[in-house]
Amino acid sequence: MSDGGRPVGEDDLSAYVDGRLRPDRQAALAAYLEGRPEAEAELRHDRELVQALRERLAPKAEEPVPSRLRVAAIRAEGRRRLRRGIAVAAAACLLLALGGATGWYARDLVGGPRPLAGRAWAAMAEEALSAYRTYVVEEVHPVEVRASEEAHLAQWLSKRLKRRLVIPDLEERFGLTLVGGRLLPAGREVAALLMYADRAGSRLTLYVRSGQAGESALNFLRDGEVSSFSWVDDGYGYVVSAAMERDRLQSVARAILTDVDMEAAKGRRAL
Repeated sequence: MSDGGRPVGEDDLSAYVDGRLRPDRQAALAAYLEGRPEAEAELRHDRELVQALRERLAPKAEEPVPSRLRVAAIRAEGRRRLRRGIAVAAAACLLLALGGATGWYARDLVGGPRPLAGRAWAAMAEEALSAYRTYVVEEVHPVEVRASEEAHLAQWLSKRLKRRLVIPDLEERFGLTLVGGRLLPAGREVAALLMYADRAGSRLTLYVRSGQAGESALNFLRDGEVSSFSWVDDGYGYVVSAAMERDRLQSVARAILTDVDMEAAKGRRAL
């Protein structure tokens, strides 16, 4: 049964970006985009980002499935966790029956909600948000090195980060002009903070920190009116922060992630 008369929604836009839009919805999407060149350009850009990420991750898809991810291993782990969960739940119920104070102790025993505890990207995102709040309000000294010295800025920060720092060009795609950047302490490591601004004066920062282990996808964190998207890749962490609508900020973060990945790919080909 066709639902071609249904208005175009977020599920249609997401399906188009992922290349999964049903044939009977193609005409509805085309009609929706007619007269909306900005929306069409953004969708096309997002689709190109998805394709670039798929190409980057294609070699991973050809690797053999690790034993821990095979169906039999996953089922066995699920049964083990279920047995352990039942035992913990029983212990919690017994402790809760002893009274309010003991019940509070049982909450800690079975693990109360700590959504961000132990997550390196969350600690990094909080550092970046703190840096954002500190420097976006500065009128005279928002950065140490201005955009007029971009070449020097890139060279200086790259040397301190011990890798080539990519300074994304966000003006044509998002109307964000580079203001400049500065160096920040980050524990035993260092971090670079790049600042951008739009025509209305709203500012966005890109925080790049060395000494981050592992890899992660985009992670969202909101603190009051300020939001951030962060990720970790190849020993470095990245956080994009702004008082901006989530969808637009995510598009900026994806664009920066792709710029960084493509620059890294160029470096690998040059070796």
